[in-house]
Amino acid sequence: MKKKNPIISACFFGAFVAMLFIIKYGLLIGLTAMIAAGLLFWAGIYFFVNSKVVKEQTQIDGDDSIILAGPANHFLNNEGVGGKLYLLNDKIHFKSHRFNAQNHEFKIDLNMIKEVKLYNVLGIIPNGMEIQTTTGSTEKFVVNNRDKWKMAIARIKGE
Repeated sequence: MKKKNPIISACFFGAFVAMLFIIKYGLLIGLTAMIAAGLLFWAGIYFFVNSKVVKEQTQIDGDDSIILAGPANHFLNNEGVGGKLYLLNDKIHFKSHRFNAQNHEFKIDLNMIKEVKLYNVLGIIPNGMEIQTTTGSTEKFVVNNRDKWKMAIARIKGE
């Protein structure tokens, strides 16, 4: 995970909390709540992402053939399922952690990938990656360094 992502998320969360508290309790309490909420939010994300439990739950066999790996969300039935995405020599493998409503693993052979497109989540956040398969299905992911993922997939496929 990029080190700045939890900090940016914490700032947005803190700002949201501050607005609510400023309206209800005034400026001083609102600003205090912003700092406290931001720090707690950041700590929660940091410790969750770096926890041994999540690492164990998202680990796959075949570590020797992993080319690229990182935290990701896989969109499944309108839920962004959190887990880890792996690029191997012959496939892409997503494994969710157990803190989701829909736990699953998803694998697709690289020869089944027709195209990898990049998109902005919610129209503004540049971290979406869409995989179109030769069977006509589309799989969407949220990843860090999406350009790196796209280039690595293309390089392995020989494109």
